[in-house]
Amino acid sequence: MRKFITTAVAVALASATTYADLQNVEVGGGIRTRGAGQFFDSDTNNGADQFVEQRTNVVLTADFTDEVSAVIEMDHHNLWGQDYRGGSSLAGGQTDTESINLYQAYIELGEAWGTAVDLKIGRQEIMLGSEFLVGNGDTAGEFFGRSFDGITAVYNADTYTVTAIAVKVAENDAFAGNNDTDTDFYGIYGSYTGREDMTIDGYWLFVRTGARGDGNELHTVGARVAGTSGMIDYEVEAAFQSGEASATVDYEGVALNAEVGYSFDTDLMPRVFVGFTHLSGEDGGDQGFNRLFSDWEYTEHLANANLVNVDIIRVGGSLQATEKIAVAAVITIFDTDDEDDVTTNGQNIGTDEIGEELGLYAYYSYSEDVNMEFGWARFFLDEDLTGDDDQEQDYLYAEISLSF
Repeated sequence: MRKFITTAVAVALASATTYADLQNVEVGGGIRTRGAGQFFDSDTNNGADQFVEQRTNVVLTADFTDEVSAVIEMDHHNLWGQDYRGGSSLAGGQTDTESINLYQAYIELGEAWGTAVDLKIGRQEIMLGSEFLVGNGDTAGEFFGRSFDGITAVYNADTYTVTAIAVKVAENDAFAGNNDTDTDFYGIYGSYTGREDMTIDGYWLFVRTGARGDGNELHTVGARVAGTSGMIDYEVEAAFQSGEASATVDYEGVALNAEVGYSFDTDLMPRVFVGFTHLSGEDGGDQGFNRLFSDWEYTEHLANANLVNVDIIRVGGSLQATEKIAVAAVITIFDTDDEDDVTTNGQNIGTDEIGEELGLYAYYSYSEDVNMEFGWARFFLDEDLTGDDDQEQDYLYAEISLSF
């Protein structure tokens, strides 16, 4: 499998070395800054964690003749004060440990070889469907971003597209002989748009760590339907996982993600919605559902990327208060899929309730290029999980972003 990726890259790069004339160069980018605080109030923990997170990126896009283009994007993610440069007796002369990174760098061949295939070669973001399983890591807090090294090919037809993916997630054995411990990610993702106001997706995703047939192999197959019907919008996605996590443990995961909304045809454009998500946990020692590279966030408090063995119910609404201001409110309930898998300090606590979260949000469009966002979320943690009669957590944030 590793030799396949190497050969594919060589062929693709050979095709990309054809001569093309530079036609246009554009420079873009953005700055996103979020100040946040998490506050704890319980019988055993009263405190706060406060910080300011910032991501800065600069994007250079060059267009050439023959449908050739290139993108180079540099970015820097840090917390304020994490890499103070001034040096003093107060700060201890900290150094910059968060260097500027190469976030994206790829060549794109549009209609490669005169076909309907668009080819991207290099480091790139990959976003599939609603990003339930594969996204670019820019949602909510901790917006580090996510990009992959490899090749994607998109076949474009009138009513459907098919995307093929072959990327390297981790290179661990470039100079280690035949000791293959790399992590590779492959996939086929198809989208059908032949029906009005509806998209139907189907996919197979494969993540492998170690030598073929002798490592960790995770297969994910799924389908998604999304669209609108009058004032109703909807989305339903189901995914199933299988494979081997080790010689004695298998992957046996199931996930369902659904949401239905209704928008009222009035000046304030109010919308109400209800959603349900199921992420299966361990079953008889087998691994539960793995969310891969998901960009869906369900909570401001829990570790979103690690949520398994959980059923999530969410109800909310939003409206456009003025031309520049929008507000939203969401109530989310978290229950375990199997209470036998819930443990605290190694002991089973026999509960199917995790807690509830109330979130209030406001969005302000300052200008065409600058947006502001404010939010407060309180989590009411079930007492059986902690032993406290009453435990609440608050998350507050204010964010400003500029794009150009």
